[in-house]
Amino acid sequence: MSGVTLTWLGTGNFLVPPARYWNSFIAEGVGGPTVLVEPSPTALPNLRRAGHAVEHLDAIVISHFHPDHTFGWPFLLLEILQRGRRSPLHVIGPPGVAGFLEEMMRFGSTMDIHEGAHRKLDIRYTEADESQPSQAAGELVFRAVKVEHVPELECYGYLLELGDMTLGYSGDTKPCQGLDELAGASDVLVLECNGVHESHSHMHVDAVRSLRQRYPNPKMIVSHLGADVEAEMLPGVVMPDDFAKLDFP
Repeated sequence: MSGVTLTWLGTGNFLVPPARYWNSFIAEGVGGPTVLVEPSPTALPNLRRAGHAVEHLDAIVISHFHPDHTFGWPFLLLEILQRGRRSPLHVIGPPGVAGFLEEMMRFGSTMDIHEGAHRKLDIRYTEADESQPSQAAGELVFRAVKVEHVPELECYGYLLELGDMTLGYSGDTKPCQGLDELAGASDVLVLECNGVHESHSHMHVDAVRSLRQRYPNPKMIVSHLGADVEAEMLPGVVMPDDFAKLDFP
């Protein structure tokens, strides 16, 4: 049986608390694809620091279109264009992901990078479709699960098949049916915990404790952390530091 390795490029929330960069991580299964989850604003320099080259990425997963989850895209795309690649790069995200990323490049006056990359590279976009029992983006098989974060955006969590394990990722969410679906189907669950106090759009410490009690089986890791969240508040849950590497056999 093969497991999954997670390398943390950042574990902080929108406010980037001290000693934490914006939430982003690499997920790898033995013999399977290498996946960047969330192209955060600091994803590229932290990929370099963690020893991961962009040309080795097989897929990039986006949960929703808030800037702390997406604004690293122009710099990643430029690096990928400069280094080149032969295999397709798969980008997975909510409906409209290709247009959203193109609009970002237009607003940033970097359409030359966008057009050059799409002319020279094989970039393939896959829109999350919760009606499908599974989707494939190259070697990555996944299931998209809609979660509740903010009403103005479609927000998704994902179940990623890596090695012999299912990695669940909550994205940004408050307690909801979709989150319970993710927890019930995961071997390892990466879950946001935005703070100590109750929020109308995020998970907080008590909500994570409640989920842990209802779903004791998956290994749970918290990210997208606020400055007030401390490890001792969440027994039975892993709270990594930035650049930690976790292996789940």
